[in-house]
Order: sequence, then C-alpha cells, then structure tokens
Amino acid sequence: MENTTFLPLGSIIIVKGGVKKAMIIARGVGTEKEGAMTYFDYGACLYPEGLVGDEMLFINHSDIAKVVFEGYSDEDNELMTANIREWLGRVSG
Repeated sequence: MENTTFLPLGSIIIVKGGVKKAMIIARGVGTEKEGAMTYFDYGACLYPEGLVGDEMLFINHSDIAKVVFEGYSDEDNELMTANIREWLGRVSG
C-alpha cells in the first residue's frame, strides 16, 4: 500500500461508465456493504450539487475514468495521505 497515490480533496472526477462529475470529499473510507466492512479509496459527492443528505458515492481509484480537476495539495495533504497509506499497510498486512 505504500505506493498508493490519493487525489487531493476537492478533486473533480468522472467515474467509468458515467457522464456526471463527482467531487472527492473523503479518502480511505470504510463502510458496511452486504454485512461486511468494505474499504474504498474515496468518498465523493455529485458536482456541483454537493452532499445531499447522506448520499455519498464510494469509489476506488480504478473506477475513475477521468480527472477533470486536481484539488489543492500542500504539506498537510502529503502528511495525511502518508498516514492513510500507513494505516492501510497495518490493516491489510
């Protein structure tokens, strides 16, 4: 998991097979799916609508067809993604 690259929060993407834009609002997300905890690289909302209720999209990096806009990244973002990668290494390894 050390080589996992995460897009910054605020990145705008199009998911494979879709035409609607989505904005990444969470990374390293675990949610219950069919009675088991499932990991996803990203939580996203529709763009430009934003988060409506609790309707978050759960996607993996491999589901992204196109990055329309890459969000802001700084040292804090780099530290956070390093922490996520470290956590993933512990839980998967």
